[in-house]
Parts: sequence; C-alpha cells; structure tokens
Amino acid sequence: MSLRKHYQRSRNPKGFWGYRVIKAMNGKQHAALPEWVFADLEIKKDAQVLDVGCGGGANVARMLEMCPEGIVTGMDYSTLALEEANDYNYRAIVDKKCYIVGGNAVQMPRAKEIYDLVTAFETVYYWSSLELGLKEIFRVLKPGGTCVIANEMDGLDPEHKKLEKSIAMLVYSIEDISDILAKVGFIDIKQRHDEERHFICVTAKKP
Repeated sequence: MSLRKHYQRSRNPKGFWGYRVIKAMNGKQHAALPEWVFADLEIKKDAQVLDVGCGGGANVARMLEMCPEGIVTGMDYSTLALEEANDYNYRAIVDKKCYIVGGNAVQMPRAKEIYDLVTAFETVYYWSSLELGLKEIFRVLKPGGTCVIANEMDGLDPEHKKLEKSIAMLVYSIEDISDILAKVGFIDIKQRHDEERHFICVTAKKP
C-alpha cells in the first residue's frame, strides 16, 4: 500500500482496506514511534491515561503495562478501530483496567480534569482544528498533567507536503505544535526530534 493510501485510509478506517489499516496499526511497522516516545516517558503506576485516536489499541496495551495500578482509556471515532481496540485489550477491559470509547478529539465526551496523561499518536493530522483538540486535552487533564503529541512526519520531508495536497490532512512541524500548546496554556513544553526518521514528540504540562 502506498504512503498516500495508508494515511488516506487512516483518517476513518472502513471496510476491508480499513480493517487492514487497523491491523497494521498494531503491527511492528508502527511500533518504532511509540517505542521511541515511551523510552523517555515516565508514567505513574496508578496513572489515569487517555489515548486520543487510539486506533487498534496497541498503545493502550503498552501504557497498561507501564501503569499496572492505573486505568487507560482509548478513544477513537472509527467503529473498526473501536472494535479492534476492544479485542486487543479484552482482558484489561474485563478487569476494568481499560475502557475503549467513541469520541472526537475536538469535542471529547469526557469530564474535565480526570487524566494524569493524555497522548495523541499519529492523529493530529486529521483533527479539524489542532487548537480545539489541544484545548480539549487541556480541559480533561488534571492540573500538573502531561500532554504528549507524537508524529512520524515532521513536515521537513517534501513527501509530507505532497501528502497534504493529495489528502485532507495537515502535517505540523514541531514548532507549530509547541506554539499552539503554549497558546492554549500549557507550560514546560519539551521537544524531541529524530531527524533521520522524521519522528517528533512534544510534551507539555497543564499548570
């Protein structure tokens, strides 16, 4: 599958090819970014975590291992993603350590100030507004909570701009994300950039 088709189908996976995309999200090909991010991220053992745009639920499972006394919620607006994430994390859901819910990043069906950590992996490209999405993350985070935005595209590869033109998506630079986090009210903004692989990760705290 071409890169263009992959990201096009990742917006809201449906049908046979959508199912293939969801399965791929949980595969080795997509493990590199979260492994890079989690290697430098501390999560409290009893953390309350929300993964926005959870896809097939692989990152939910990773974070469940990192906070064995906590609860991890995965949220997505794709029905196929929700089904796969439920299957992937079935045991944790039965044990009431995990919840998989439907929802839109810019209008989350979650109460305010309930999460210690909110993550968004490879999903901000598709939000109707990055600022509105980050405002929602700010709202649902507890004071002192952490926001993590991680992407496989840093906007520096010419191919990334070609994707923007052919698909309804936006590729943000690390500076774009940092600036909007600051505008929304986040503090202690930190950047990581793997220039060779074009990975970016921006973390920030809610005061």
